[in-house]
Amino acid sequence: MSLPTDFHREISERAEQPGFDVVLERARGHRRRRRTSLASGVAAAVVVAGLAFAVSGPGDESPDPAPPAPTTPWDGTSEVDPRLPGSVRVILENKRLDLWAVSGSGGVAALWRGCDVEPCTFAVVIRDGDQVVGSTLGASLPRISPVPGGWLYEDTRGISMLNPAGGRDPVYVIDSRATDVMAGDTVVDTSDGPRLLRGTKVIGIPTPSGREAVSAYVTPDGRMVAATGAGGGVLVAATDDGRTWDSALPSHTSEPVSSVMVAGHGDHVAVALLGDAPDGSIPVLEVQVSHDAGRTWTWVRGLDTDGGDRVRDPSSMAVTADGLAFLATASHHVIRIDTDGDALPVQLSSFDASVFELAGTVCAVSERGRYDQLSCSTDGGTSWFGQPLPGLR
Repeated sequence: MSLPTDFHREISERAEQPGFDVVLERARGHRRRRRTSLASGVAAAVVVAGLAFAVSGPGDESPDPAPPAPTTPWDGTSEVDPRLPGSVRVILENKRLDLWAVSGSGGVAALWRGCDVEPCTFAVVIRDGDQVVGSTLGASLPRISPVPGGWLYEDTRGISMLNPAGGRDPVYVIDSRATDVMAGDTVVDTSDGPRLLRGTKVIGIPTPSGREAVSAYVTPDGRMVAATGAGGGVLVAATDDGRTWDSALPSHTSEPVSSVMVAGHGDHVAVALLGDAPDGSIPVLEVQVSHDAGRTWTWVRGLDTDGGDRVRDPSSMAVTADGLAFLATASHHVIRIDTDGDALPVQLSSFDASVFELAGTVCAVSERGRYDQLSCSTDGGTSWFGQPLPGLR
């Protein structure tokens, strides 16, 4: 699931109907208050396919071919990877360093932001097996969404497609809303909210209410689950064609729903309904899962959604090919939801965020000293092991 990570506003700047950017802002604000050396507010997803590659941008350096990585096990301590170009290493050595985004598929990519000198500068580092490569991105406020064969990349200069070879292909933004949904459509995150990528065009998402989509997911067969907000609250529904919509998702909460997270894998879909608490936090009101592309739904049991210790401030959600769902929160770490709809919190560190699925492996960013680590599981969240983030070794 693709999520933006631009968190420059204060929590006090609140709207009655917070968009998902605001949801993520508040989740990251919790982390920012807890840490001063490195704040990991990570939420955007990156699809990395094939060999590792560099992203072109101002001030880039073309690194020499990377030598094979050492085969010795990671000892739990991290340092900047010496194989990276000098300009990238400078950013990673900043004292004011943020992990801006991390995720992967076939490889792992990380966006880093260094702010020792204003304006803050960015770098992307991609690790694919034994290969690692990185490039600077300038003061670009990057945003990345997974797409087949690469990802959609957006910064202050516009939108383009990044391919596995590291090149950029043109993408055309169409200022209109689609009237249908098709197999092969991919939901992408943009600065204007979620959109559909269809071929080389970015278009608006058809919705059941005509209002703007706040989150959506399209299955490989072209069935879509979409959520809309504003006005009379939030509406979640599914469609096969974008014109005829199934009945809206039944809700079990009596609290107003302010925003929605939607994530999926194949025909497995998870939907988290979120509120807007007076204290500035984002409570998770309920979660529902579907294993038939949104035709039927199972209400998730075992979530603490009441009282002062309720589940709150989610940063990301991921669904595996087996239908397991994982929700990263500021309050209850990573919540594992099995295929029957039973939830179980899993604490990996003092603070866990940015959960994603990578070729059958579930990973999350866990707090660990100066630099965080990736905590990953190959057995559906039963056991976890650590590894350094891309850019570190």
